[in-house]
Amino acid sequence: MKYLFVFTTLLLCLSNQAESTKSINFSGQNGDVFELDLINTVTRYREEDRDTTCTRKVPYQTEECGNETRYRQECRQVPGRNVCHTEYETRCRTVTRYRRECRRGPDRQVCRTTDPRQVCRNGECRTVPGRRICDTQPGQQTCRQVPYQDRECTREPRRVCNWEPSRNVCSQVPYQEWVCRMVTRYRDETYACRRTVRIPYSFDRKVSSSVEINYNDDAPKTNVDFDFIMDELSEVTVKAKDKSRKPVLISMKKVTSRLDMPDSSSSSVTFDFEFFDKEKELEPIKKAIQGMGLSQSAAWFTIGYVSKPERIKVALKIVRDGPFSGAKTLFNKTLNHTELSFQQTNNGTKLLVDLSKYGVSLKDKKHDVTVEVSLNFEDEIINRTREPLTRRQNFEIKVN
Repeated sequence: MKYLFVFTTLLLCLSNQAESTKSINFSGQNGDVFELDLINTVTRYREEDRDTTCTRKVPYQTEECGNETRYRQECRQVPGRNVCHTEYETRCRTVTRYRRECRRGPDRQVCRTTDPRQVCRNGECRTVPGRRICDTQPGQQTCRQVPYQDRECTREPRRVCNWEPSRNVCSQVPYQEWVCRMVTRYRDETYACRRTVRIPYSFDRKVSSSVEINYNDDAPKTNVDFDFIMDELSEVTVKAKDKSRKPVLISMKKVTSRLDMPDSSSSSVTFDFEFFDKEKELEPIKKAIQGMGLSQSAAWFTIGYVSKPERIKVALKIVRDGPFSGAKTLFNKTLNHTELSFQQTNNGTKLLVDLSKYGVSLKDKKHDVTVEVSLNFEDEIINRTREPLTRRQNFEIKVN
């Protein structure tokens, strides 16, 4: 009885120590190791054979009577008759019609003599005899009715009759007949039997995870709280809260191996955390892109100070919009640090793109240029909230 009490107490202590979450504060240590455990209560089913009552259909014969519709053939003699209908036929005849024909006679002259008139000049008057005036008038028009022959057709009805001889017409006539016959019916019959049933029961499934954490050796002076949470599938997630005086970016690399068994699930998770000076890392994209310029064979612009060129990626697009030919894309490529030239200046870092390496030669015209600068971290940044990791800007610029 004493050993049973000790064993029960040990189980209670172990169950109280099981945790599915873990909070760790990083303040400069090289690493951490811990275990996560939880008991997941699941519903399972077992099958049992139990005595019960089953029902089956038992056939039996019975006589049933009722009216059924039957059919018999009845025939009758239809006497002969004359079947008539109207047909139309076209009939044509020749008719005399008239048309009006007119002709005009030859032109003729009509003359007239004017009356004599008295003309006075300087007090002396004299009589001027009349003169003859002639006009040409058209000949007289004569019209007459001229007969001609035309063909006129009409459709006239004609009654046609055909004699149909007498014939014998038969049809199926329904009638009711009382019929009795033996039919098969079924009744329910119970009998003792055994049936397999599924019985639910609760089962405590153990879920555990071994977690190992590595921090970078050259980590700056940092104060970060990490919260590790394990779910029912032994998947471990992490949230980070930076409380450092000088903010940092935290990158995470995660490697997981999992073993799932019917009664348990376990995993082994390794986290590699690296800390970066946030202000220094985001410096390249903190301010607007400046100093955009184009030549026939190059493009350049200035961004914030770049301390790690290997993090920089640039998406550059150059479009020439001709007044007649329409927009034409001359360059559209994402470049890494090996395809860029970096030059430190008083205002930041100047980036140069050699367009001639890609067979591009720009003309002395205006171009639409789109530049997008992004920071490329090898691993996931887990404490980035509002800060974007890209900066994009558009320019309209003429080749120098």
